[in-house]
Amino acid sequence: MSTELLTDLSGIGPRRLIAVAVRESPQLRQGLAGTVLLALLAGAGRIIAPLTVQHVVDAGLAPHTVGPAVAVGVGAVLLAGTSSLLLNRRLQSRVEAALAGLRRDGLRRVHDMAASTADRAPSADLVSRLTSDLDQVTTFLQGGGIQFVTNAAQLLIATGILLVYGWQLAVPVLLITAVLIAAMTRTQRVIGRRFDRARRDLSAMQSVVAESVIGGPLIRSTGTQERTRGKLDRAVERARDSLIGTLVPLHGNASLGELAISTMTVTVLLGGVWWGGFTAGQVVAMVFLVTFFVRPLQFVVQSLGEAQNALTGWRRALELVTTPSGRVVGGLAVPAGPVSVEISDISARYPGGPLVLHGVSVRIEAGEHVAVVGRTGSGKSTFAKLLTRRLSPFSGSIRLSGILLEELGELAGRVVIVPQDPFLFDGTIADNIRIGVPGAGDQDARRILDRLGLADWHAKLHLAVGVGGERLSIGERQLVALARTALVDPDLVIFDEATSGIDQETDAAVQRALAELTHGRTTISIAHRIPTAEAADRVLVFADGRLVQSGPHHALLDEPGPYAALVDAWHSTEVVGRPVRS
Repeated sequence: MSTELLTDLSGIGPRRLIAVAVRESPQLRQGLAGTVLLALLAGAGRIIAPLTVQHVVDAGLAPHTVGPAVAVGVGAVLLAGTSSLLLNRRLQSRVEAALAGLRRDGLRRVHDMAASTADRAPSADLVSRLTSDLDQVTTFLQGGGIQFVTNAAQLLIATGILLVYGWQLAVPVLLITAVLIAAMTRTQRVIGRRFDRARRDLSAMQSVVAESVIGGPLIRSTGTQERTRGKLDRAVERARDSLIGTLVPLHGNASLGELAISTMTVTVLLGGVWWGGFTAGQVVAMVFLVTFFVRPLQFVVQSLGEAQNALTGWRRALELVTTPSGRVVGGLAVPAGPVSVEISDISARYPGGPLVLHGVSVRIEAGEHVAVVGRTGSGKSTFAKLLTRRLSPFSGSIRLSGILLEELGELAGRVVIVPQDPFLFDGTIADNIRIGVPGAGDQDARRILDRLGLADWHAKLHLAVGVGGERLSIGERQLVALARTALVDPDLVIFDEATSGIDQETDAAVQRALAELTHGRTTISIAHRIPTAEAADRVLVFADGRLVQSGPHHALLDEPGPYAALVDAWHSTEVVGRPVRS
């Protein structure tokens, strides 16, 4: 997906990314001093061992020195092991708490991000940022990522002791390290970009796979297996090529790291022998210290790919979490009761596209039922999106009960849209009816069903609907959505043709429910069927993004124009599609 939809953190360095991570995940700061202390103790415990070896060798392996040295070495090993264990548990709990917080905050941001962003952001990408991307962090952490902290402390301590023991040998080691770090830093930028592309291609592949699985029945019935497989093959190949593209810089870095580490060890050995002035114990200790010095570097080189993959996953989650919220804080409340709608010279367009609405002005009275009709692409759905803030106007203004739409606060529960194919959560019919009203019980659901003329649904209340309502027909899902909306009791309800694609018997039930639901509240119906327009108080006719007619059904039907043509086309289609009776 285009990163312009969400916060773009791809251009910042690791330090700034860590700063963002710490800001968004305060769990990482908790007990930081204790974490650093444990890391230093673990690193120091590992390095004490070579110092005891140097002391014993320089003492000529005297018996009186071996015992104490062994005791000190054993104590150092126990100190390092205990500190490492406590450090691992501490870091594991902190990082997992931070990841859990990111998942929670990211899901909240999905729910409160600007509607224009939510409509354009692929759902598979958002899911990936909160699941598989963060799973990469956990995988890296469990595979040795915590050792980065211990190794960093060990590297610092080893550097200081190397300089004290023999700066002549330490300087070339540090120079080689500086060259290695510089080369790895440049290569890491390349690896980061390639892993970012790989994560995006993997997200796109997951979207294609999910689509292919969910749409399995349709694919089989239409015989489009080959085309679907071709699309899936292309997505898999892109993901594969992206992952392969990360291997070249990774392998190059690994080869460079092994060469640099081997050069350091040889430099210490040859330097200690040729330059002189070093005891045998010091040379042995220096070799051990170099080993403890290069081990963290070796670890970084070997795990750079996993580390960069984890860093990319963490960054993608942070991009979602830090995306600005679309919620209006401190806005005015919508006045209680049916809502009046006043639209003044509204023009609208989608990002990067031309105008799709041109200078629309209309007033809808409180409690009025208005149908919006027009051919496909005339601007009906755009009109509805403007009222629900799923799209911001390019020019003009919208007022609800006299208050500018942008000055209003939360619209949830006051302005509700019922889509053509409503989504149901995996649960029972009762669960889905009650979901909009916290604390509502089965009795509330039954009351609403009775009010909508659906008393025969009492026995269905605890019927499982399946994921997305897959176990119900389209008409049954629409009836559940109407009951859910009625229980919420909004003041302005927008229907995106809630009566399409259903049989006559269910349509009759839906029409009765709609009549009850629209009574006493402002209603806007995006109508694809003329009967919906006939039932409305007024009809708004759109054509080419303009409001071209407005009036009651019977009045518009008597005058030549787009509405009369739509009605004629509708009736012609009905006659053609109706079976002929003998």
